[in-house]
Amino acid sequence: MIQISLRQLEYFVAASRHGSTARAAEAIGVSQPSISKAIADLEALWGEALFVRRHARGLDLTAAGAVRSREAQALLGGARSLQGPRTAAMAGVLRLGFLSTLGARWVPALLAQMQRLHPGIALELVEGDIASLTQQVERGELDAALQYDTGLARPRMELLPVAALPPYVLLPQRHALAARTSVGLAEVARYPLVLINLPHSREYFLSLFREAGVTPLVAHEFASIEMLRSMVANGHGLSVLTTRPVVDRAHDGQRLACRRIRGRVAPQGVVLAVPAGNASPLIAPFLKVARAVIAP
Repeated sequence: MIQISLRQLEYFVAASRHGSTARAAEAIGVSQPSISKAIADLEALWGEALFVRRHARGLDLTAAGAVRSREAQALLGGARSLQGPRTAAMAGVLRLGFLSTLGARWVPALLAQMQRLHPGIALELVEGDIASLTQQVERGELDAALQYDTGLARPRMELLPVAALPPYVLLPQRHALAARTSVGLAEVARYPLVLINLPHSREYFLSLFREAGVTPLVAHEFASIEMLRSMVANGHGLSVLTTRPVVDRAHDGQRLACRRIRGRVAPQGVVLAVPAGNASPLIAPFLKVARAVIAP
């Protein structure tokens, strides 16, 4: 007889996702002792510690716990598919993380295309920065994460290429450099720089200036791409970005200009990060849609 229940696995996965029995219990509407008992029963059955308990800081998955979490999530995904009518189409839940600077530009269109082409696949969306998304993919908390490739190679994670986006210079529409079709980074460095300060992304943009042999004067740093665009549009500096909204206006309505960077600059790769060797079968149809939507 099978000694494991799906409910135990659901409680275990909830704890691994939320990093706390209290937060897991609140998220799925059960009592905290129920979560704790399920974890204790699974640890006793498997003979493995699934979490490191840190006083006042919650739970961290052990290496064995991360493996068991991925296996449990795969099993639960299969169980969910059995709840509905049998269909030849792919179905299930794909837990998708996405980088905050990519989200507003691409994720709504990706969601719409997936609903049209693969209505049986439901996307659970999680926004984050590169560091947090990478950690969640490695732990098996996410099936995939759409993010930039900024030297992300990890033994427990595979990177599937989606697109390569060229960086560009962002200026106020009335700036003197906006009259040109292309702008050199040495010219940009003569003005205050408004820099995106998300982990990894910040270093990528600064590396472009280093490769050009110049050092920019960083005047402001923001995690929000819309805040950055509004600051540039209102004349508080220039910036360099890769994600480009369709409309060249800031959030407050001020006009912006986007210009090609003169010379050779490294494009920023957009990738889908997935757990190595244990990828969900739902990733393949999503990857095809992502490449079709973003690559052009």
